[in-house]
Amino acid sequence: MFVSEHNSGWISLPPWVDFLIKFGYGWQCPPHGPRRIALVSMPCDSAAAGLIALGAMVRDLVLPEANDVDGHYDKLLRYARQYLENCSRCDMPCDPGTKQCGYLRQATGRLRSPLLPHQTVVISDQTNFEVGQIKWIQRSGHNNQALVIPFPQHAKNYHVEGDPPVIWNQPEGELSLGVYQSFFNDAHILPVNLHRSYSGLCLAGRAAGEVASRAICSSLKFAIGVGEYGLEELLTVHGWSDGSLSRVAFFNSLTGQLDRHAAQPHLVVADGDASFLKVADRHEFLQSDLVGVIHRTAERESLEAVGARLTAWRQWYDFDEEMLCGLPPVPRGVSITILRKRG
Repeated sequence: MFVSEHNSGWISLPPWVDFLIKFGYGWQCPPHGPRRIALVSMPCDSAAAGLIALGAMVRDLVLPEANDVDGHYDKLLRYARQYLENCSRCDMPCDPGTKQCGYLRQATGRLRSPLLPHQTVVISDQTNFEVGQIKWIQRSGHNNQALVIPFPQHAKNYHVEGDPPVIWNQPEGELSLGVYQSFFNDAHILPVNLHRSYSGLCLAGRAAGEVASRAICSSLKFAIGVGEYGLEELLTVHGWSDGSLSRVAFFNSLTGQLDRHAAQPHLVVADGDASFLKVADRHEFLQSDLVGVIHRTAERESLEAVGARLTAWRQWYDFDEEMLCGLPPVPRGVSITILRKRG
């Protein structure tokens, strides 16, 4: 495997690239373990956050529970309840932060399916929450519509409009086993995860917005076998490549929006000091593990603000020396602090 940064010549994986990918891969999120917060300090601006997210994504491909298919029917029911009981009755421009409604995004009630690429189905007000039965209206032919009561197995083929599909059963479009396996030859990647989306891993983008986040990731390319792959393509963020599957959710630090209706992620990787501080204050991420990446060429005031936040956390967190000692050798110029919540 070779890497090229900013369209420079191809070279073997530099130690810092190799380390950051392994750092992400080795980050474990046990279901009932204490929350951990890490700060990775880089000597200069780079795609470090994307590399950590890539390593964590490969790790998730190994885990049978790392998918959006399990529990998807319950997610659709929650979405239907939000739409029918709140969003469909709201007469305000959608701004959850101002309204304090407790939601992250507006629910339009519309669902899509790869099986029906040119049709939209709409949540029906006949949905029965008491018995946990979702119903939707599906149009067919000219001005004809039918009330559908899907079985949970059938409902997995439908997803909230604007979100990535939860499962992809088309002949082409699944992720490449060989590409992701090449990063960790001993990783037992599950083939079933290659055609399932996942929202438990989140990349919190740069303060300048999604365009800046995608640009820094696209500056790093990998030569794997006979193919070339940009980091932004490998991350499978929804809308960053031609693929339909997405195994990394994206939080836009500029707009404060998550790119999908999803439950709390297990791990959030924040790109930059401003993103790190913003994510730290978001209520939807308070139980998530958090890895922040900063570069030391940032303004002094910004670095001091990050330092002050770490100091404040010390009231409830201890240094995780055990995890630090288990890391591979940290490259020169990179420094890492890891905190673990007490109790």
